[in-house]
Amino acid sequence: MKTLALLALCFVAALAAACGGDDSGGSATPTMTPTPASPTPTPTYAPTPTGSVTLQNVCTANPSPATADQVIVDSPGPSDMVTSPLHVTGKIAAFEAQFNIAIKDAGGNDIASAAGHSSEGQTLAPFSESVPFTVTTETPACVWVFDFSEANGQPIMVHQVPVLLEP
Repeated sequence: MKTLALLALCFVAALAAACGGDDSGGSATPTMTPTPASPTPTPTYAPTPTGSVTLQNVCTANPSPATADQVIVDSPGPSDMVTSPLHVTGKIAAFEAQFNIAIKDAGGNDIASAAGHSSEGQTLAPFSESVPFTVTTETPACVWVFDFSEANGQPIMVHQVPVLLEP
C-alpha cells in the first residue's frame, strides 16, 4: 500500500515537472500528500472528564455476575464522578430484602461498605442507599451491589459499576 502511494506521488511530481514552468497564469498543479490511516483504540471505559485518571480495568474479575432479573443499578452509572456519600439506586431480588454495597479500589480492597435494604424480598424490588466514603485524591473505584451466599458466605449476584471517587 505504501509502495503504491509512493509511485502515485512520483507520477504526480513527474507530471508537474513536465507541465509546469510556463508562467501563463494557468492554475497551479496540485500535489498529493499521503495520509497514513491509524486505528483508534477503544478503551474498556472512557477516560474521566479531567483526563488525569482512567477507569480502565478498575473492576476486578466478577466472582458471581448478577443477571438483569437479580440486580439492576440505575445510579451511579459507569464512569460517573461521585462524592461522599455515594448514592446507589436500583432494584434487587435480595433474600429477606437485605443485601450489601461495597466500594472497592483497583486492587479489590474495600474502601467502604454498607448493608442495604430493598422494599421487598426475593422479588426485583427498588432500593436507595447511601454509602459514606473518604478519599484524599481522585480515586478510581468499583461499586459492588451484591448478596452473600447463605451456603458459604461468598459474594453472589454481584453487579459492578466503575466510578471515580472525588475527595
